[in-house]
Amino acid sequence: MERKKEVIRLERESVIPVLKPRLIMALTDLIEHSSDRAEFLKLCKRVEYTIHAWYLLQFEDLMQLYSLFDPVNGAQKLEQQKLSPDEIDVLEQNFLTYLFQIMDKSNFKIASDEEIDVAHSGQYLLNLPISVDESKLDKKLLKKYFAEHPHESLPEFADKYIIFRRGIGFDKTTNYFFLEKVDMIISRIWGWILRKTRLFSRRSSSRHQKNLKKDDGINSEVEDQDLYVERIRIENMELR
Repeated sequence: MERKKEVIRLERESVIPVLKPRLIMALTDLIEHSSDRAEFLKLCKRVEYTIHAWYLLQFEDLMQLYSLFDPVNGAQKLEQQKLSPDEIDVLEQNFLTYLFQIMDKSNFKIASDEEIDVAHSGQYLLNLPISVDESKLDKKLLKKYFAEHPHESLPEFADKYIIFRRGIGFDKTTNYFFLEKVDMIISRIWGWILRKTRLFSRRSSSRHQKNLKKDDGINSEVEDQDLYVERIRIENMELR
């Protein structure tokens, strides 16, 4: 019986990973006259300065707002400003607006539930567990922001905190994986025993079924700009 492929959908990146000097020189070489090349280089500098100025202004506004909510001295500054609760709420939302704008311009994306599931399923030697004390988090701040600024594919914990990602790459590791194979053999034998004794109940979340495709075919109705790749793991390989 042929093994079913695990196919995951990747959103194409909005930028091309190329060095700026290399791109400028490649475009400059296409210009015939030397005087035009010099003018083009001046134009590139002006565009670069404009982008840097925008980021600088955004960052300054962001840091001014952050100073009011700094965990160390923020409370004291808020008392000095004598702001009302409504005014503080407005400043908090302005801070989040600037933050998300800068993250978006820097090509950081909000990690979805599907991407987080893929990240959790990977096994790496460097694995630093992080726990969040949700009792100390403000569950109204982000909820109010996303109500006014809707986003697609928000994770289920979006009312408490947000995880950003930047870029998508392919991770490939080649080895004999002796210990991993032994662990997988034990897991498969144990799963077979549980199925035979009818103690094993296979459950998959509706979210996982919605986002991941584990079939050879790909829905033709999905947009063409998405990229589909096969994910190969020890869990779904034939052990030899």
